[in-house]
Amino acid sequence: MIRILPEELRGLLAWGEVVFSLRDAVRELLENALDAGARRVRVELFGGGERIVVEDDGEGIPFAELPLAVEPFATSKLEDPDRITTLGFRGQALYALRQGALLRIRSRPRYQVGGGLLVARREGVELKEAPAPPGTRVEVVGFSGRGSEQEVGELLRRYLLHYPWLSLAFFAEGEARLLFPGAGLKEAARLAFGRVLAERLLHLEGEAGSLRLEGLLSGPQASRTRPDLLFLAINGRPVAWPQRLLKVVRWAYRELLPEGHFPVGVLNLTLPLGAFRLRLDARKEEVEVSQEVEAFLEESLRQAFQSQNLARSLPEPRPLVPLSPPTPSGLPRLRYLGQFRESYLLAEAGETLFVVDQHAAHERVIYEEFQRRLKEEGLVELPYPVLVELSPLEEGLLPEREEALGGLFAFEAFGPGRVRLLKAPAFLHPYPLLLPEVFKEALKGEGKSLKELLARLACLPAVKAGHPLAQAQGQALLDALLGCETPWVCPHGRPTLLALKEEDLIRRFGRRQGARAGEGSRPRLLEESFPGKPWPKGG
Repeated sequence: MIRILPEELRGLLAWGEVVFSLRDAVRELLENALDAGARRVRVELFGGGERIVVEDDGEGIPFAELPLAVEPFATSKLEDPDRITTLGFRGQALYALRQGALLRIRSRPRYQVGGGLLVARREGVELKEAPAPPGTRVEVVGFSGRGSEQEVGELLRRYLLHYPWLSLAFFAEGEARLLFPGAGLKEAARLAFGRVLAERLLHLEGEAGSLRLEGLLSGPQASRTRPDLLFLAINGRPVAWPQRLLKVVRWAYRELLPEGHFPVGVLNLTLPLGAFRLRLDARKEEVEVSQEVEAFLEESLRQAFQSQNLARSLPEPRPLVPLSPPTPSGLPRLRYLGQFRESYLLAEAGETLFVVDQHAAHERVIYEEFQRRLKEEGLVELPYPVLVELSPLEEGLLPEREEALGGLFAFEAFGPGRVRLLKAPAFLHPYPLLLPEVFKEALKGEGKSLKELLARLACLPAVKAGHPLAQAQGQALLDALLGCETPWVCPHGRPTLLALKEEDLIRRFGRRQGARAGEGSRPRLLEESFPGKPWPKGG
């Protein structure tokens, strides 16, 4: 039931609805339709937006309540400001539109015989009976807000990412611009991101009690330096990314994307009302979420990435189907074929040819070995303390970097401008002359985090480009890469391997069939031909 909000609630709503642009107007009308339970919505623009029509099949407005719908602070949605379950709740959008344009609202609830037609402009309001199908049709005539048809199209595609079951039609000047039959999230992504990019998105799902997640995110094949193509909704409301939640996503991609890059996609979170807080003023797209939500998203992304094959494809990026036998990372078992220019390993798995960067792959193997040993062994006492001479500038940095240094060293002051290293990871013990330099680098923050520092250390012993590898060494490196948790990229975010499907080769060579048709003509070497000597530690 529509009612006028009491004064105490009006005060909480601050600036109220601000409808400046064509995009704002369409958004408010679309959200009203969604709040009314619409499954079908039709949006029409005429005269570049001077006339707007939004029609839905929602629950409709009772005849007697139609005049209230265009009054200020009149709504059926807000009861408790701490329990907001609808997209709109202030009851001012229709009132704001009425002040600058002619408003016609035709509506009928399903249970009501006959509908009503309300015509309102500024202070004038006229109500009369009129035939109407179930639902609501709002027409805004003479709207003068700035905006374009393109902006409205972008808005509608954004909402389809969060309401992929919605049947939506968008017309401009009588011509169809968007026709979506409610075909699901993957099809909505094709509209929002384009077909090629949508094919690179990985489907995500997660659930923990009353917290749920569904979405699509890109693997390492696609990223941007801004999160402008990374969308979030909470309980169906499109919102701006809370900084702490965005950091969770960036942390999940810390080893998959270069520093400063963000994935592309959409995440739809369903949360209990106590798990987030919504702003009540005009910037209601800003939210805060609880630490429970942050932990849930972090764990959901971790589990999702563990089960995905994240190899970058060559020459046309497309998701790879994991092949058996499975490995911890989901990457298929790779069989060594040869080496190209003493820098790249060629390997096969099923119907896919893989090109592996031997330096990047060995970096990943060593890096994860460092991480594992540091976690399992911790800091180990050095055979004898190592003295480090510090410049005045370096000595001044000690207090602020002490906590970060503690992840890699145990040390103590040893007079002016000196510290004594007492403990270090066991894998650094064989390099006593290197220890002071590693300590100073960590002190200066050149490896901004322990992760980056370990990545730089892994680079030193890793086999370099231009280094010849025997067959057994090449196979051993491939096997070691398969055992990694994140084999797709080196610690710096570069790909370790690229994949080329046999079907791509067939198409590019203009053949009608692949090697399977002539299987007997291609000799197959037995697995026993490749003895599994372990890859030598340290490169």
